[in-house]
Amino acid sequence: MDVNYWNGFASEYDEYVIDAFTYGRSETVRRMVERFASPEKSAADFGCGPGKALPYLAEKFGVVYGYDFSDKLLEIARRRCEGIQNVRILQADLTQAAERLPAVDFIISLNAVLMPALEKRLDFLRGMASRLKPGGHLLLNVPSVESLLYSYFREIEWYRRDGFSPQAAEDAIEPFCILNPEQTARGVFIRGTEPTKHYLREELLVLAREEMGLEVLEILKMEYDWKTEMEDEQTPEWMGEPYPWDWLLIAQKA
Repeated sequence: MDVNYWNGFASEYDEYVIDAFTYGRSETVRRMVERFASPEKSAADFGCGPGKALPYLAEKFGVVYGYDFSDKLLEIARRRCEGIQNVRILQADLTQAAERLPAVDFIISLNAVLMPALEKRLDFLRGMASRLKPGGHLLLNVPSVESLLYSYFREIEWYRRDGFSPQAAEDAIEPFCILNPEQTARGVFIRGTEPTKHYLREELLVLAREEMGLEVLEILKMEYDWKTEMEDEQTPEWMGEPYPWDWLLIAQKA
């Protein structure tokens, strides 16, 4: 995850990035925010990008902080939040020490812990957990390994229903997301043009408990429509449930 990449991509972010806050099928993120929201509480968005979630958070919490490492994305976030008095937007490399950031009651992080390097991911996760007040809650959204592989399976089924033999259907798919066996074993796949970390459900459980020191309350599937996964947006009607998903971790600091 390169700051220059995101700075260069900032003006096109809203058009091309499928973000969890906007594209979830059942508004799962909004419902989970409402579950923990209070005007007496503070909140932070770790990896806020262009700030899509910040106005919504500002309606629900007394004070809201938005952090990102891309100054160009933060320019967009500041314009989006112009006139909203209880939002504070700061540039921060969230893989570095987080002690200077204020502790809050609620943290949301939507598809931000995506860097392929394990050390940087661990620093991000630990730093984020350190900024939670005792009793505070974390809402962490990350891409799913299982969903990516399931999407390839459904694409093969599409070819089979179009008349391809099983072998021809398997040969027809192009697993362009897969880099090599080593990266696949680490859960790192290409999304867009960037190597992007994906997570197993059980991996999230272990990371939250053993690296972040949090109690896991739930891990939910946050579903998307099929058009977010397929290059051809004209997906057939039979391609319904189960839908592709991200993982959504809800955890609490003891």
